[in-house]
Amino acid sequence: MDKILIVEDDEDLITLLKSGLSRNGYQVRATISCKEGLEIFYQFLPDLVILDINVGNEDGREMCRQVKASAEFQLIPVIMISANDISLELYKDYGANDILKKPFLLAQIQKLISKYLPIKPGYKC
Repeated sequence: MDKILIVEDDEDLITLLKSGLSRNGYQVRATISCKEGLEIFYQFLPDLVILDINVGNEDGREMCRQVKASAEFQLIPVIMISANDISLELYKDYGANDILKKPFLLAQIQKLISKYLPIKPGYKC
């Protein structure tokens, strides 16, 4: 079973992610603190980390950098998440493998609407 660590200060988002990931067969651990996130990381040894850029008053980028600094763990993918408009290029120096803007659903809705709106039945092109 693949293991995922979530480090996020929004407990509602943690609940949502844990629920969806667990239903899909992932073993999930979560915390609202980078300090505790690092402790869990070294004990749990996840296959993937979902890490908020700003976790309360802690810096998720620093946690990412610490994880990726070790040759033993640098291949473990880290997905950074943020409520702000962000660019992966800004966070590659910290070792992030991908970056997503919250809310994830909003981005998908916008993408699909812009893709399919011109061909929606009843619309004249």
